[in-house]
Amino acid sequence: MASDPPKVLISYSHDSPQHAQHVLELANRLRADGIDCTIDQYFVAPAEGWPRWMDKQIRDSDFVVMVCTEAYYQRVIGEEKPGKGLGVRWEGHLIYQAIYSAESMNTKFIPVLFESDNYAHIPAPVQSTTFHFPQTEDGYEDLYRRLTNQPHALKPALGKLRSLPPAERKSEGTADSAVVFPNFPGLNPFFTGRERVLAQLQEALDAHGRAVLSGLGGIGKTQASVEYAQQHLTEYALRALVTHPRQRR
Repeated sequence: MASDPPKVLISYSHDSPQHAQHVLELANRLRADGIDCTIDQYFVAPAEGWPRWMDKQIRDSDFVVMVCTEAYYQRVIGEEKPGKGLGVRWEGHLIYQAIYSAESMNTKFIPVLFESDNYAHIPAPVQSTTFHFPQTEDGYEDLYRRLTNQPHALKPALGKLRSLPPAERKSEGTADSAVVFPNFPGLNPFFTGRERVLAQLQEALDAHGRAVLSGLGGIGKTQASVEYAQQHLTEYALRALVTHPRQRR
C-alpha cells in the first residue's frame, strides 16, 4: 500500500442531478477512506478556467476514475451534439492523448460503471483494463484495493530451489534391466519348408527355455532361426512385458 494518499480525479458527465449526486457520494466516500479524491463539484470557478483545471488535474492525479455512461461515452468519442458536453469532450481529448503518449500502456485511467449493463459505454482506449462497480460493497472494495494497491492475496516470498536425487536405475544384466530385441532382418520371401524344424524349436523353447540348432554349414540354420524369431517376436515381447513390468513406462 502506498504511504501517501493517492490523488484521484473522477471524470464524469452531468447526465442528471441524480447521477451527479451519485458521483458526489462516491467522491465523498473515497475521501472519508483516506483517498485524496477531486471532482468539479468541489469548486465554483477555478481561476485558470475549467480547461486548464482539467488538464492539471489529469496530469497531477495518480488515477482518473471514468464513470462510464451512454452520455459520457458519446461525449468522450466526440459524437455528442455540437455545443453540448464540451467539458467531457475536452477531458476525452486529454485522456486519449495521455494514453497515446504512454504508448498505450494504461495504469492511470480506470473505468467504473454504476449500472451493470453499461459495458458498451466504456471508451475503446480503456476497454482492456479492469472495470469496477462502486455502487456495490464488493465493487467499492475492489476499486479501493486498486487505488491503494492492496491486492486480495499477497505473493509469498520466493523459496529456494529443491535439489532432487537422480532417478534410480538398475545396472544391465539384472532382472529389471531393459529387454532388448535385436533388429532382425526381414523375412526371406524364398524361405519354404522347415515346418518340422520350426515346430521342434518351439517345443524345445517351451520345455527348456533354450534350443540349439546344429548341422553342416549352409543347410539353413541361420535362416530357420530368423524365421522362427520373426514369427514369434510379438509373443515373446508380450511375455517380456509381463516378466519385466518396468518396460511399460
